[in-house]
Amino acid sequence: MTILTEQKLTVYYNYVGGEWTESSSKELLESRNPATGELIGYAQNSTVQDVEEAIDSVYQAFLRSDWGYNPKRRYEALLGLAQKMEENLEHLARVLTMEQGKTIRESRIELAGCIDTLKYFAGAARTVFGRSIQLEPNNFGVIVKEPIGVVGIISPWNWPALLMIRELAPALAAGNGVIVKPASLTPAISVEIFKLIDQVPHFTKGIVSIVTGPGRSIGAAMGMSKKIDMISFTGDTSTGKAMMEMAASNIKKLALELGGKSPNVVFEDAHLDKAIPLIGRSIFISAGQICMAGSRLLVHESIKGEVLSRLKDFTEKLKVGNGMYESTDMGPVISQNQLNLVEEYCEIGRREGKIITGGYRIRGGDYDKGYFFAPTIIDDLPSNSRVVREEIFGPVLAVQSFSSDEEALALANDTDFGLSAGVWTTDLNRAMRMSKGIKAGTVWINTYNKNFPEAEFGGYKQSGLGRTRGVDGLMEYCETKHVHFEIDES
Repeated sequence: MTILTEQKLTVYYNYVGGEWTESSSKELLESRNPATGELIGYAQNSTVQDVEEAIDSVYQAFLRSDWGYNPKRRYEALLGLAQKMEENLEHLARVLTMEQGKTIRESRIELAGCIDTLKYFAGAARTVFGRSIQLEPNNFGVIVKEPIGVVGIISPWNWPALLMIRELAPALAAGNGVIVKPASLTPAISVEIFKLIDQVPHFTKGIVSIVTGPGRSIGAAMGMSKKIDMISFTGDTSTGKAMMEMAASNIKKLALELGGKSPNVVFEDAHLDKAIPLIGRSIFISAGQICMAGSRLLVHESIKGEVLSRLKDFTEKLKVGNGMYESTDMGPVISQNQLNLVEEYCEIGRREGKIITGGYRIRGGDYDKGYFFAPTIIDDLPSNSRVVREEIFGPVLAVQSFSSDEEALALANDTDFGLSAGVWTTDLNRAMRMSKGIKAGTVWINTYNKNFPEAEFGGYKQSGLGRTRGVDGLMEYCETKHVHFEIDES
């Protein structure tokens, strides 16, 4: 951390009560480019006092304004933010790439997803619906959907813009007040988006705030706060479990999108020309730092040799480097700690299996300035290997083979996670059986990582609770109330 002094680099402030504020600690956190090590800006190293003041600000704005019961205003606000992001997309993409390390092309895709999500939930803000029930001749029930109150959103560093907007948009569309705590590794892109919120007059002053700083203190304060009615957390499963324990203190509602160890299941009749590049991208996008990464490849034994040969060729043609270059296919991992973790898993893979390609840190020249790791494929691993079972969050693909549909399904489900899966086959009956049998929140057939704001997303098992996106994603941020009328007979 750094003591606040006059800086030439951008200093990112908290946004509380509709005003830009500095932390009471007067200390700053550094944000650095993982491709070059360069300092790109500073964010506030906020304290528990700061986050409590922000929570109270949102709480008071929610109580005193008509935000929760003015859907047209919410529609205008979210649509206005979408338009601001469209106007500033290239600037935001550069900030995102410099801070997170992903390629500039991927940053544009992520931000386009933010814009699409905001537009969808802008419309949804005007369609929050309940239902009515005739209960008895003189008794009538109205089931009303209302905002929960104050929602705390704790967002991750891997897709920091989209995974914040994915929760922020439905929470606001439903009429809630919101406080956001972004990941400490990627605060800049989140605050840049809040700068645009500040420019949209339809947002009620104080209804949304952002506070940057360490999750151990301010994230925990959000989890324990009695003025926060719901926490939405996206991140690793172990932290998600800790959030559940904190939320239990006052029975706070939770939405959790956690880890994954997702399989791509390739049958002998799969169209490999389509499958190979999509399977490769499914694991090497964001350098494997994505919760729905296709990090396990389950391939029929009759085509395993061909699939591995073609996938190895695809992988070795990927250009790894600084994400600011348009030609880069994969950027660095986020930090030295993450690099060390990936190296540790590859050492396990080297001992327990066979590395087909990759398995090493890329060194030399500009690579030494960043955290670059070669895209890696590991075969011949035992089913109990940590490389097979644990989420690595890096560019490492674990390969297993099967001989029957039944074995493929058993392998696909042999995991503590259940976020997503891909099935590659031209047999419609097989595709339906597999999609029914796989215990995952999303099953893609002959494609992978296709996400739309209209379609719900979330996990089975230890991959999380609740759903984001779609109608269910909106309803996650609503309370249900029964208003009962008894009619007197005249």
